Amino acid sequence: MKFVALIGDRHVNVEIDNNNGDYSLTIGEKTFTVNAIRPEPQFFSLLVEGKSYEVALSKRDDLFEAYFYNGTVQFQLIEARKFRASELTKKSGPGGPLKVHAPMPGKIVRIAVTENSQVQEGDALLIMEAMKMQNELKAPRHGKVLQILVSEGAPVSSQQVLIVME
Repeated sequence: MKFVALIGDRHVNVEIDNNNGDYSLTIGEKTFTVNAIRPEPQFFSLLVEGKSYEVALSKRDDLFEAYFYNGTVQFQLIEARKFRASELTKKSGPGGPLKVHAPMPGKIVRIAVTENSQVQEGDALLIMEAMKMQNELKAPRHGKVLQILVSEGAPVSSQQVLIVME
């Protein structure tokens, strides 16, 4: 699975592959072989490239905290495709029309808003199906829905403009 870890104001690509109990963990450009045992729900015993680590992990909302013997690391972990989709909508800028794009090819399952409706940041705009998964696209900021450029059941291509907001 591909993720983006947000640590402070930087983001790092993370990929995790499970190979029968051993994991291949890629952080940025570095790949590690990791064997993980979970003796308790929030504790992990890790063997990373032959070196042993004990880690406690807690989660509050979207924020993770990893506790090591010599410090704590706080981070958010977001699925890579959701992170890319949110970055694309942010590029439209805070003023002027904002275009909500399809993050990948798929099909529109449900439209949750109507034209001229007011939405708050995080409100559902529509649900699209891609790769046999349903993805809810949310409003990146508060505003008014100016145009809905797709209909339910319609196929969409990657980066196609779906909704225009004010």
